[in-house]
Amino acid sequence: MSKLKLWVLLLCCLCFLAACGAGPAAAVEHPRAQELQQALDSAREAGGLIGVSAAIVDGQGRLWTGASGESYPGQPITADMRFDMASAGKSLVAALMLDLAEDGLLSLDDPIDLYIEPPPGVDGSIPIRLLLNHTSGLANMVEHPESPFRTPYNDIDFGRWWTIDEIFTELGSEPLFAPGEGWHYSQAGYQIATLIVEAVTGSTTAEQIQARLLDPLDIHGMILDFSQPVPEDVPIAHNWVDTGGDGSPEDVSDRSRNWIASLSRILYYTTAEDFARWGQALLSGEVVEPESLDEMLTFVRPDDYGNEPPIFAGYGLGVLEWIPQILRGETGYGHSGSIPGYRAFLAHLPGPNLTIAVLSNSDKEEELAAAIDALLAVALEAPEESASAEAGQP
Repeated sequence: MSKLKLWVLLLCCLCFLAACGAGPAAAVEHPRAQELQQALDSAREAGGLIGVSAAIVDGQGRLWTGASGESYPGQPITADMRFDMASAGKSLVAALMLDLAEDGLLSLDDPIDLYIEPPPGVDGSIPIRLLLNHTSGLANMVEHPESPFRTPYNDIDFGRWWTIDEIFTELGSEPLFAPGEGWHYSQAGYQIATLIVEAVTGSTTAEQIQARLLDPLDIHGMILDFSQPVPEDVPIAHNWVDTGGDGSPEDVSDRSRNWIASLSRILYYTTAEDFARWGQALLSGEVVEPESLDEMLTFVRPDDYGNEPPIFAGYGLGVLEWIPQILRGETGYGHSGSIPGYRAFLAHLPGPNLTIAVLSNSDKEEELAAAIDALLAVALEAPEESASAEAGQP
């Protein structure tokens, strides 16, 4: 049987099972799995990355997952290991807010104080939408001089569980501009968004994300609630940080995550596969209504407000528009994440209809970008070029 006929048969079987209500169709192995793994290994070794996990999924149901490097000496990174997605979790929170709006539990154009008592120093008239696209004018607690993010790593009080009032009192600052009159990336908007979720649902943001967004996609492996102990049988990639500033990172996985879980309020861990599946579903229109997705992809241009040109061209609701240069010329949407000892990258490319997720357990960014580029070089290769290479033709 030819390869083409075999693929057609497999796809027909998958469609039949889905139509019969047999649950989510099993993913088809990506035809370039070996090339992708080789690209990941080569890029990791060349960049000196400690460990990387990656996944690519496309609209045809083809899935590739790969892992390279170590979690710690003697323990290889495996595809089922969870990594901190850091700020990339904003895509989950924004999608949840849109889902709640679809159900009439809130409106993105309503002011904060319609639902909650604003945290100290926060203007309650700010519309919810401005929290999600970073045009609220609220300062970013990460940039406060007393923030743990500005403290030498070994001096952080890792066990501290910050309250909302403590965050906005001790790490708050004057507004940077009037609501809607500028753009500045700020965690404050998403901290407040979680309070609104709790107020309108009577449950936690984590519970709502799982029930409303992930359960329908059959995604059950993300860790969304760090107020509870993580089950011992859930593998987590150890994170490595250059604590001494001497260029030699050390394993800091034994430090409590209380400080960052409470400060961010959206500390979420994921496998690369779940991350890619989430991005593919969300940004190809399977999660929220078309009108809501249009709202999510209505971008504010940071450059319009005097910001230095970032690696993204615009910011929507929990989703950014990547500049084509980092996606080999393709248009793409997603988010990145950066937190001590972890880096995360998510991009959905609507042209070829594929999503790539890459996670690492160290702070190297340029080297991770090189790994992303290497994977995209393989994933975006034209079929005829791949066939010629396999046949050894020029």
